[in-house]
Amino acid sequence: MSEHSLPRRQFNLGLLAPALLGPVAGGAWAQADWPAGRTIRIVSPSQPGGVTDVIARLLAERWARTLKTTVLVDNKPGGTGSLALNEVAKAAPDGTTLVVGFSGANVIHPLMNAKLPFNALKDFTAIGLMANLGNVMVVHPSLPIHNLAEFIAHAKAQPAGKPVLYGSWGNGSGGHLAGEYLKILTGIDLQHVPHRAMNVLVQDMMGGHMPVGFLDLNTARIHVGSGKLRAIAMTGPNRASVLPEVPTMVEQGVKFGIGIWLGLFGPANLPPPVLARLNAELRDALLAPEYAERWQNMFGGRPTPGTPEEFDRTVRADWDVWKRVIEQGKVTAD
Repeated sequence: MSEHSLPRRQFNLGLLAPALLGPVAGGAWAQADWPAGRTIRIVSPSQPGGVTDVIARLLAERWARTLKTTVLVDNKPGGTGSLALNEVAKAAPDGTTLVVGFSGANVIHPLMNAKLPFNALKDFTAIGLMANLGNVMVVHPSLPIHNLAEFIAHAKAQPAGKPVLYGSWGNGSGGHLAGEYLKILTGIDLQHVPHRAMNVLVQDMMGGHMPVGFLDLNTARIHVGSGKLRAIAMTGPNRASVLPEVPTMVEQGVKFGIGIWLGLFGPANLPPPVLARLNAELRDALLAPEYAERWQNMFGGRPTPGTPEEFDRTVRADWDVWKRVIEQGKVTAD
């Protein structure tokens, strides 16, 4: 993807509130308008039309009304989100520069790239979780496998030295790590087969050349719905509303509760009143009735807002799990 910044989009749907002069107490921040002249910039790691871009634009649209200020969306695709994250890591911690992050950019990519110009755990403030779902484990319909227990039995029945092949959309991808984590949790023998893109993996699976794979939710819902692939499990903590009949791995007895999340971050050391205000505004946007259908379609499930502290714990817990998986599985992005 291009590393050049794409044009910013601006939202300004109301009169600016009077300026708030001097230090502001936490209670005042929770009730008052955003200070006049304090333009907010939401950085998106994707190009216009990508998931993080659409999220940023929905937030910008709402916050221009609720905060009565100007909100910009700044697209900085490239580097698996690292260009966008670096932009925010260097910004002043005043609440005016934010980024829509995701577990691949904030956790997995930094774990496999030690030379990034920021520290993923120290240089950001977790503002709030948006959604925490997962990937979908699918098999070709010709296989007599309908659930995770049958798959594990199938893998264990293979001759020694003959692992079950599984596909993902590339080395170091979420699908790759899902398979490696499943190996650790169950002790079965799997061998990863990387594909250069999600659509290539799907074609390989539908053609009967790849028996098992992990797909993102939006891709899986299309091909499972058509009957061309069979979903046997969801990774992550929750079922997806777009595939409600597919149980999680946790429901099937395998403790794969780690999900694929989206969330909002700011620079490190955001002042507590600013952090509380941004978290409240994010929560209100995620739960606003007028956006309910759009969030549902985008996430494949309901938003799951929470406190900054809860989100920070999720980020750090996921870091520990994926670090173990990457090290134990000798996973690289090459």
